[in-house]
Amino acid sequence: MNIESLLNYQNLDSELFKIEQKISASPYRKKANELTVIAKKSQTRSTELEAEAEKVLADIADIKEKYEINKKKMDEMLGEKVDDMTIEDIDKASGLRAKIVSNLNILEKMLQKAAENVNRILAEFNKAKKTFDDARTQFAVCKQKIDEETKSSEPEKEKIRKQLAVLEKDVEPTLMAEYKKKRADNIFPVIVPLEGENFCGRCRMELPKVAISHIKEKGMITCEHCKRFVYKK
Repeated sequence: MNIESLLNYQNLDSELFKIEQKISASPYRKKANELTVIAKKSQTRSTELEAEAEKVLADIADIKEKYEINKKKMDEMLGEKVDDMTIEDIDKASGLRAKIVSNLNILEKMLQKAAENVNRILAEFNKAKKTFDDARTQFAVCKQKIDEETKSSEPEKEKIRKQLAVLEKDVEPTLMAEYKKKRADNIFPVIVPLEGENFCGRCRMELPKVAISHIKEKGMITCEHCKRFVYKK
């Protein structure tokens, strides 16, 4: 197995990796991620407030219905002729009117509280909407900057890719496929030297003696901890 060819490929690939990491670490990308979180939270809160508003409006409709029933009953009682009533009937009607008046007062307070809830929900909803709109506007700016950074780095990346395509021909296809798979999983460097007698040169974890014994036979082994290729210089 030609380890040297793979190492030459990785040396050049490291230049491409640096460019990719620089773009990934862009402050604009970090800000865009933060804005995405803010936008999602605002959207979730807006949905919660909409559901809360529906419930409050349903409560208001129910309160109004009960208020109208009590008011109608009161109007009917006020229209009754006292002359045709006995003292017992008058006392009974008086107690009922007092109860209806109490109900009306309670329902009015409930309506007032519900109205306050509606105003609160509306204020929170407008705040959440503004937060979402602001986040979306700022995200668009960040995305434009990210796109500009990505575009400006493309010529250099393309140049390296062409050089890598040439070096790739000197690497065994199966090994190259495994390398690319690990690279796609963001494992880099993919191949590292053995450190000391039995330690991975990247994660510094001790490798099994059985695995170490296979280095001479296979040229390299895979670290069971960080999944990198390990070779002996």
